[in-house]
Amino acid sequence: MKILRVSIQSLFVAHLVFSLGCAVSFRKSEWQLPPKGEDEISVMSFNVENLFDTVKTPGHNDETYLPLSLKQSDPKLRAACDANNDSSYRRNECLGTDWTPEALNKKLANLANVILGVDGKGPDNLMIIEIESDVVLAQLNKEYLKDANYQTQVIIDGPDKRGINLAFLSRFPLVGKPILHPIPWKPKEEKDREWMERSRRILEVTVKAPNGDPITFMTAHFPSQANPTYWRQQISAFAVELIKAKGPNAMVIFGGDLNISHEEEENHKIFADILSKGGAVSHFVGCKECKGTHNYRKAWSFLDAHVYSPALLAEGQGSYQMEPNTIDVIRYNDIHLKRGKYPKRWDYDRQDGVADHFPLYVRLKQRSPAKTPVKDEASAEPTKPAAPAKKPAKKKTK
Repeated sequence: MKILRVSIQSLFVAHLVFSLGCAVSFRKSEWQLPPKGEDEISVMSFNVENLFDTVKTPGHNDETYLPLSLKQSDPKLRAACDANNDSSYRRNECLGTDWTPEALNKKLANLANVILGVDGKGPDNLMIIEIESDVVLAQLNKEYLKDANYQTQVIIDGPDKRGINLAFLSRFPLVGKPILHPIPWKPKEEKDREWMERSRRILEVTVKAPNGDPITFMTAHFPSQANPTYWRQQISAFAVELIKAKGPNAMVIFGGDLNISHEEEENHKIFADILSKGGAVSHFVGCKECKGTHNYRKAWSFLDAHVYSPALLAEGQGSYQMEPNTIDVIRYNDIHLKRGKYPKRWDYDRQDGVADHFPLYVRLKQRSPAKTPVKDEASAEPTKPAAPAKKPAKKKTK
């Protein structure tokens, strides 16, 4: 019996070592890209998962992300939790979540740990998804990302009633005026119209690169998988139109959380048949060892992706060229790793973790002097949110 017991223990240890080995090999022990050169620009997109401030924002159904003591003392907030959530799970989440300034500060510190761990002081350009307001963006930038020295700070309040918005930070000067593009939705059924119009838009920001040329960033957060595939097909087609409208020689990076699952891509080819018409798709041209940026029920998907305009490709005419070998899923920080390989989302009870998506990274390398140098820069002061767009008049139905 003693010999049998030792054999069973040996098998268990072997299985444990194999399991841990798989986790460590996915994580990678260190950042493997060489230091960013002076002629290179880095870009990262990051879904930071429900990064809300801790105050009630007019026009936002943000009651979930308020201190519990405030909700317990204010019957109007409790009533709003009931009215603004369509399931018992969401209502209980709203009534029970304790989103305090202390919790926010801990999450901001963890986010900064991941962001500043890239290139030693963060990427040159950061596309942010799932952030509520200029209040929390400024807090992240000024208090926690000081070492990154981001001078351009943009957020524009969109139509999402929950207050989930897009933002952009850059070390480079702002050029022109940022735009939050409304999507020209075409509902197949009238019941889809209202929710499509509430969906998130596309944030366009242009900055002046170190060589003087403009580079445009378009940040997006597509409708979730809870919505029909045709919604993501329509916004993908519109994104391609936006990229092409800049002209064949414009340097454009479009990307963010596009919510296209691995299964949906296999069935409907949204990346292959639609977004590829706008340029090169990140996980098609690089990151060949990457499994994805998001894991759901042990299945990996590139929910987060970039599209690089033709001008940025090897045969393109842009003064910067995208480097496919630098495309990477940022999965190196223990603070953001669950079991060594999954994104560790924020835990409200334990107050640890970061977000349920890994960031996506790339570099651009300068290959020529500026071809269309910027003459006049916009103000380098942080851009304040624009007023929410007016709702279109509802059509009467019979």
